[in-house]
Amino acid sequence: MKRQLFLLAGLSAALWSMATAQGNAAVKLTLDQDLIRTVQKDGKAAEERVNAPSSVLPGAVLIEEVTAQNVSGKLLTKLRLGIPVPQGTQFAGSVTPTNERWTTQFTALCAGKALDYAEAPLKCTETVDGKSVTRDIKPSEYTNVRWLLGTLKADETLKLSFRVKVN
Repeated sequence: MKRQLFLLAGLSAALWSMATAQGNAAVKLTLDQDLIRTVQKDGKAAEERVNAPSSVLPGAVLIEEVTAQNVSGKLLTKLRLGIPVPQGTQFAGSVTPTNERWTTQFTALCAGKALDYAEAPLKCTETVDGKSVTRDIKPSEYTNVRWLLGTLKADETLKLSFRVKVN
């Protein structure tokens, strides 16, 4: 099943739209979508990264890695860098850890409507049998990932990533 090419093409378009809409022409954005495969090394399970596989099967785990490079020649502040979870996949965690330079936020659908970006865990309040019920949204239901970058120094490059599982 050749799903990878479709997934990457859709993400590239979304990434470009997001960058253009936010006016981040001073930031060069690239997206890599690689397969994570479990292999045996010295009798132990280890992960191997397969760059840009030509096809993937259901159940495969992919890493979505965004590279953001400041090409403006000056310090940039308060950048928002987000991409959707690719169609035909579900968020599978392992986000680049939040640190003092950025935070990670997510969106999901709740009662058919998109929630605003927020840090995990996300909550959904729905009406069930006439009663308002709040539930935790499972990470597999997340639809977008966004990083809020405090600063990006001139000529600095950051790699931010998350994993998805192919449906």
